[in-house]
Amino acid sequence: MQQRAILTLVRHGETSANLAGVWHGSTDGPLTDRGREQALRVARFLQGRHAEASAVYTSPLLRARDTARAIAESLGLEPRLELGLAEYHLGSWEGKTYRELHETHRLWEEMRRDPDFAPHGGESPRQVTERITAALRRIGEGHPGERVIVVTHGGALSMALAAILEGDYTRWRRVMSNCAVSELVLEPAPELLSFNQTDHLDGL
Repeated sequence: MQQRAILTLVRHGETSANLAGVWHGSTDGPLTDRGREQALRVARFLQGRHAEASAVYTSPLLRARDTARAIAESLGLEPRLELGLAEYHLGSWEGKTYRELHETHRLWEEMRRDPDFAPHGGESPRQVTERITAALRRIGEGHPGERVIVVTHGGALSMALAAILEGDYTRWRRVMSNCAVSELVLEPAPELLSFNQTDHLDGL
């Protein structure tokens, strides 16, 4: 029987958009000073806890790449780009506050109502969920019996976990904190081994 891969999931470090309550999605931007320290903290944590990790995969967006680079350097690895790990692209609605998206555009209501709803130039819930779920499965299938680090984003990942674990992307109750750590296995049945570990960020 094929050994299961363990996916160690990491959300990127803090950005100015996180502080401002703004949806950046596919909009690129750097980590804050605190975000860079978070990346160093999670890198040290993973080096001490999971030095056996065989690969580090990252979203193509800068905030994830910079987080993944810190982790990969601590493990003596090179980060691998996986386009499917990118954040939910909201098209013309990017740069709007969460409050505006909720109260004016009713984004989450529309997402629950219609899996094919998409803002102008953006993705639908179905597209983003299928994209990131497929990426996680590709990574897992490529590393049987190994532990791999996966650096991605809060929104897309919460939808993927809901789809994988509960069969319904709208049940997005699991949202990871910046540079939190979770562990997921996909085979023989999906299981979340741990979720949103943040002890390594204490005092920051």
